[in-house]
Amino acid sequence: MIIRFNRLLALGLFAGSGPAMANQSAPALPITLLLLVLLLIALSYIVVLKYRLWRALQPKPDMQGFYSLHDDISGFPNKFSLQRKLDDLLKSAPEQQFALILLKVEQFDQINQLLGHSNSNLILAQIAQRINDKLTDEDKILTYEYRQQQPVRVCHLGSVDFAIWLDVGSQPARAEFLARQLQQSVPQPMLVHGCAIDYQLGVGISLYPDHSTQFNELLERAYLALQHSQWHRSASMMFNSEMINYTTEKLALMAELRQAIDEDQLVLFVQPQMAMRNRQVLAAEVLIRWRHPKKGLLAPEAFLALAEEMGVIYPLTLWVLEQAVKTIASLLEQQLVSRIAVNISSKDLLQDELIEALEQLFDTYQVKPQLLMLEVSENALVAEPERTMAMLQRLHRLGVELALDDFGTGFSSLAYLRQLPVQYVKVDCSFISELHKTEAHIAITGAIIDMARNLGLGVIAEGVEGAEVEDKLLRMGCSRGQGFWYSQPFELSGFPAWLRQWQQRHPG
Repeated sequence: MIIRFNRLLALGLFAGSGPAMANQSAPALPITLLLLVLLLIALSYIVVLKYRLWRALQPKPDMQGFYSLHDDISGFPNKFSLQRKLDDLLKSAPEQQFALILLKVEQFDQINQLLGHSNSNLILAQIAQRINDKLTDEDKILTYEYRQQQPVRVCHLGSVDFAIWLDVGSQPARAEFLARQLQQSVPQPMLVHGCAIDYQLGVGISLYPDHSTQFNELLERAYLALQHSQWHRSASMMFNSEMINYTTEKLALMAELRQAIDEDQLVLFVQPQMAMRNRQVLAAEVLIRWRHPKKGLLAPEAFLALAEEMGVIYPLTLWVLEQAVKTIASLLEQQLVSRIAVNISSKDLLQDELIEALEQLFDTYQVKPQLLMLEVSENALVAEPERTMAMLQRLHRLGVELALDDFGTGFSSLAYLRQLPVQYVKVDCSFISELHKTEAHIAITGAIIDMARNLGLGVIAEGVEGAEVEDKLLRMGCSRGQGFWYSQPFELSGFPAWLRQWQQRHPG
C-alpha cells in the first residue's frame, strides 16, 4: 500500500510542499479521489484474499475422485472400483464365465508386530505391486487403468486381501493355474532394516455365474474356499457347495478353540489301563475336555471331529502332548512310573515337524520316549498310507510306543498289519461291551486277540465294565484292560495322588 501511495504523489495528486504551500488550502476534489482510490484498492485486496482462501479450502477434484476408487495404503483400485467395473462388464457380457481369485497375505499380523504399522504398510504396497507385475502379460484379467503404460489389474479389497477378476472362458482350471503361479512366484523375501521378511499367499476362488451372479456372494464364497484350503491344506482352492455346510456356528467354534488353547480352557482327563490279573497300572490314556465359557464342559465328540476336519487339530495335539510329557516328568519326580497314552489323528501323522516337536519335549522335560504311547486310529491309515507308514516308522525309531486304536472297526490295516511298527492293538469297546451277550462278539474278539498274539503284539481291551467281561478276556488270552470296571475318567492333575493310593492298595 505504501508503494501505491507514493505513485499517487508522483502523479501529482499531491502538489508542492514547504512555505509556498503553507497559506494555500488543498483542493477538495483530489483528496476525495485519493480516498476513493484507496478504498477500491483495499476492497480489491480483500476480494483477492477471500478468493485465494476459498480455493485453498476446496478439495482438489482429481484427488478426491482418486481416493474414492483406490486404497489409501497401496494406491491400487479398491472394492468400490471393482464393483463399478463389474457393473459395466457384466451388462455387456452376461453369459461369459469369470473367476474371482481372492489372495490373502498370511500371518501378516506377525509382520505388523515386528515392524510396526508404517513399515508394514510399505510391505503391503510392495506385495500389491509384485502381484500386479506378475499379471502384465495376462490380457484376460480385468484392467482398471494404466500407469506409465503398465496395466493395473489388482484390486485391494482392504486389510491384507486382494482380488483378481479373470475371464476363464470355458476353462475354469485357468483360475487355479494362475493362482498357483502367483503363490509360487510372488512371495519372495523382502529385506527390511536388515531382516528378511517371509510371507505366503492364501487363495480362494469362486466362479461367475456357476457359484453366484452377485458380487458380494461370490466374494463370500471365495473367502470360504480360502479358509477351507487353509484348514485342510487341500489341493483345491475352488469353492464347492459342500463348503456351505460350515455354518457360522461351526466357524465360530473353531475360532474359539484356537483361543481356548491360549486361555487354558482345555483340561485333560485320564483313564488307567490295567494288568487285569494283578491290577497293576500299566499306562493311562488322556482324554480331552473343553471348559467352554458359555456351553459348559464339552466332551471330545462335540469338537474333535470338527477340529480335525477344519485343520485345527495339530496345534491341539501339540498342547496335549506337552501336558502328557509334563505329567510323566512329574510322576518321575515323585518316584511313580506310568506310561501316558495320547490319541493322535491322521492329520497329525502328516505333519513332518511332529518328530522335532516330540524330541524337543523329551529334551525339555528329561523324559524317555518309551514312557509315551501314541494311539493311532485304524481309519487314520486310509487316507495317505505311504506317508502315514513313513511317519509311524520315524516314531518307532524315536522310541515311543505305538498302539493301533479302535482295531476291528475298519478293514484297511488288516492287509498290512504285519508291516506296521506298532506294539499293541486296542480292541474297540463296541466288541468288548457286548462280549458277554452274543457269541458273534466273542468269536470276533477271540479272532482279533489270536491274530495279534500270533504277530507278537500286545492286546488292550477297551470298555471293560464288569467282572464277567474281564474273566472272558483273560480266558481268551488278553491280559490288559481299560474301562469303568477299574476307573472312570478323572482329571489328569489328580493322577499322581490317585496312582500312589492305588499302588498302596494293590502292591502287586
